[in-house]
Amino acid sequence: MLNKPGPQKISHHFPRGVARAGIVLCLLPLASPAQDRDSRDRDEYRDMLTRLEPGTVIPVRMDEGIDAERRDYRIYTAIVDQDVRGDNGRLAIPRGSKAELIVRVTADNDLILDFESVIVKGQRYAIKTDSNRVESERDNSLIGAIVGAISGGEGRGRAIRIPRDSVVTFRLTRPLDMGVVDRGVMREGHHYHDYYREERDR
Repeated sequence: MLNKPGPQKISHHFPRGVARAGIVLCLLPLASPAQDRDSRDRDEYRDMLTRLEPGTVIPVRMDEGIDAERRDYRIYTAIVDQDVRGDNGRLAIPRGSKAELIVRVTADNDLILDFESVIVKGQRYAIKTDSNRVESERDNSLIGAIVGAISGGEGRGRAIRIPRDSVVTFRLTRPLDMGVVDRGVMREGHHYHDYYREERDR
């Protein structure tokens, strides 16, 4: 009587170095989409401009309407309406960034809507003020000059009246530096830069 061979065990033999390499590869963590995104964000942050130069044109869309007949240091908010690029073609201000506007008084006592600051990826760009500068120099030297007409609104005169959703285009006349702290205060649901008043009264 012939004995039937039983099931045979098949063994796989790999070189010791190959086996170890396979184990190491299995243990290596794969980069997640979140990690890739964080890396890109770090690269973009590193490449951010540290200053917005004079001549930069910034179109903004009003978040709220303005009806002002005097200077009260209130901040009005707007949203950058389209991407703004620097002279080198690099993206300087992405569309959707928050902008701050303020009503100032000109040398001939007219009111005028001026550009105050813009926030790009959490960094605020504004004027670096010098405590030795006199108030007249600070208030009468505009940060951003309005370019063109405002449809349905008035950005200069005895009163400032601009409807919500209006697009106002500014051209920077002075540089805005990264990292300037906002020293404003909230009052009755609105944001004010009262430090202009305090510095004027010194």
